[in-house]
Amino acid sequence: LSLLKLDSYLENLSVETVNITYNPTAVAEYKTTSLSTVSPTDIIISYGDKYRIVDLSTLWFKAGGEYYSYNGEYRLASLFVSVTAVEKPMAYFVTNHGERYYDAEDRESEMSLETAYLYDLIIERGMDVGLLNLAEEEIPDDCVLLIINNPRTDFTVPDGKLGEYSYISETEKLDRYLVEKSGAIMVARDYANPLGNLDDFLYEWGFDFGSSLVSDEENSLQNEDGTYTDIIAVYDTDENSYGAAIYGDFTALSSAPLTVIPNTGYVKCSFGDGWSVPEAGTYSTSRNYAPLFYSSSEASAHELSEGGGYTDLDIRGQMHLAAVSTRLELDSFTRENKYSYVFCVNSPDFFSSETLGEPSYANYDIMSSLVSNMVRTDDFASIDLGGLSQNSKNMFGKILDRSDISSTDVFATDKTTGKNVLVWHGLSSGDAIGITVALMLVPAAIAVFAVVVRIRRKFL
Repeated sequence: LSLLKLDSYLENLSVETVNITYNPTAVAEYKTTSLSTVSPTDIIISYGDKYRIVDLSTLWFKAGGEYYSYNGEYRLASLFVSVTAVEKPMAYFVTNHGERYYDAEDRESEMSLETAYLYDLIIERGMDVGLLNLAEEEIPDDCVLLIINNPRTDFTVPDGKLGEYSYISETEKLDRYLVEKSGAIMVARDYANPLGNLDDFLYEWGFDFGSSLVSDEENSLQNEDGTYTDIIAVYDTDENSYGAAIYGDFTALSSAPLTVIPNTGYVKCSFGDGWSVPEAGTYSTSRNYAPLFYSSSEASAHELSEGGGYTDLDIRGQMHLAAVSTRLELDSFTRENKYSYVFCVNSPDFFSSETLGEPSYANYDIMSSLVSNMVRTDDFASIDLGGLSQNSKNMFGKILDRSDISSTDVFATDKTTGKNVLVWHGLSSGDAIGITVALMLVPAAIAVFAVVVRIRRKFL
C-alpha cells in the first residue's frame, strides 16, 4: 500500500507485481549469481543498473521474535536514496607492498590482466575501483572494500615514525576502518611468505596461517607437476553456516560446480577454543570466525624445503582453506546490528584471472555473492544475511543522532532486555505525526508475487 500510494504521487516511479512462481526468469536480472533466488515476498527497487532487494518483513521492527512497529516509509525512502545516489562507492586495491592490483591507467599491463576478472567482479557489484597507499594516505570515506592481493613485503613503520604521537601505522588504519566504519577487507596471501605485522593484525581478527602447502590426491585437479595442489574446495553444507548462506544455491544442486583453490596453505582460527570472542571494552560486540572453504579429510600439508622440494609434515585431515571473520556490534540504542568483515585465503593465486576467469569453476559466482554480502553501502545493499555496514553520511547510511530526537519519537520496551528501544524517529522536531499500524498476515494471494519498483532517470 505504501508503494502504491507513492506511485500515485510520483510520475517517475512505477510499481508492478511479478508472478515469479510461474515466471521465475522475470527477475533474473536482479540475481547476484546465476543460482540466486528471489523470494515471492521480496521487494526490488531498481534505478538504471543499480538495485536493492529486501524482504517484505524488513519494513517492520521486530524484537523478541515479534513484530511491533511499521517503519516502511523510512525503509523505502532509504532504498530510493541508496539506488539514486550520484556517487558510487569505492573499492581500493592496497599498494606499496608488492601487491597485485588492477591499474585503470594501464589496462594492458601484465598485472592488470592478472586481476582483470577481479576488477570486473567489483564493477559488476556497483563499485568503482581505485588504488590506495596506506603509508601516505588515509582510507577515504567512500571506501566500502579494501583488497590486499598477495603482498610481498610487510606493512612496516617507517624509520623515525614509531615514536611520533600522531603517527598511525598502516595496520592501525586497517583496524580503525573495520571498527569505526564497519568496513570490509579481502586478503589473499602467500602461505610461503609470512609477513609479521600484517599477520599479527590478521591474527587479532581470527586468522592463524599455516606456512605449508596443502595437497590432496583424491580431491584436486590434475596438474603438470603431480603435486595435487589445485585443491577442489569442500563446501559447508550446514544450512546455518556462513558458508552455506553464501553458496547454498550451489550445494543444493545434485552436481555442484567446483570451487578450486590453487597453491594454498591452510587457515586456523586464532580465537582459542571457540570461534567467537567478545571485544574488550565494548557493548555487546564480538568477533566471529567462520570457515568458508574446506579441504577434504584426505588432505595433507607439506613444508617447502631448501632444495625446492616438499617435506611431509604429517598433518592430515580436513583443513580450512579460506575463512571470514565478522565483527558484530549491537547498537545499544537502536538494537540493530552493525557488521565488519575480513575475508582471508592462504593462496597467492586465488584472485588471479586464471582462477576467477575459468567458466567451469564456481569461483567467480561465489566470490561475487561474498562481496555483495560484505560490502554494504547502506542498510539494504545486501539484506540476505541481515545487518548494517558502512553507515557513513556520505554513503547515506542510517545515522542515529541523539540530539535530533524529537517529540515525535516513539519508544517501546524490548521484551528480551526490558530496555526502551527507539522504534520511530520523527522527521523533525516540529512535526507531530500520529501513526496507527495494524499488523496483519500477508494475504495468501500475494505469496506468489514479488514487487518490482522502477525509478526512472529523473530526480524524485
